[in-house]
Amino acid sequence: MKNEEYMKELEKRLTDFRSARQNMKELAVAIIGDVLYKEDLFFTSAIDRSMGLLDGMIEMLKQRNLTCAGILVRTQVDNCMRVFAAFIAEDRTEFIDAFLKGEKIRNIKDNQGRKMKDVVLKERLAEYDKYLKNVYDNSSGYIHLSSKAFHASATASEADNYHVEFTIGLPLNEKANVILLEAADAFLHYLQLQNSLLIKVADSKRAT
Repeated sequence: MKNEEYMKELEKRLTDFRSARQNMKELAVAIIGDVLYKEDLFFTSAIDRSMGLLDGMIEMLKQRNLTCAGILVRTQVDNCMRVFAAFIAEDRTEFIDAFLKGEKIRNIKDNQGRKMKDVVLKERLAEYDKYLKNVYDNSSGYIHLSSKAFHASATASEADNYHVEFTIGLPLNEKANVILLEAADAFLHYLQLQNSLLIKVADSKRAT
């Protein structure tokens, strides 16, 4: 995919990103409401973090920075998993208190009596989202130095598979444009999944 085609396809995604950002703003207002509860501080913090990630994702996609885009996808998945954790916590009050104290939620139990480590959150959320394990594992490759770094910096020549072209410090090869768009779609998916959880919080707040 040539860069010109990529930018046209990207603009379609950015329209959806802007819509998702507006939805998050509206959710934050609804969650805060007229009376602020302790758990609202957790959910609004999650919204604010995602909005920051979204703003960064837009810039990285425009710059075709696959490494940073991959990291941001993984971070948004992390955000989504932690919002989900609030819903499956054995004791939500304990969970919120631990968050506000800066404690790690991996020591808090879910409603099945298991400590909510990442592997548990991934397994539990994957019950509702069939893409989770694949996206989590692939995007984690951008967090840690892995084969993702090799494939981003070196490609086999189309003319000769034994000839390797290095692009260290150079613009990303156009072959990666499809992957960039996949990253954009994955990021949006986990924004929307997170929003679907937050809508439940906002609806419960409106009902009180």
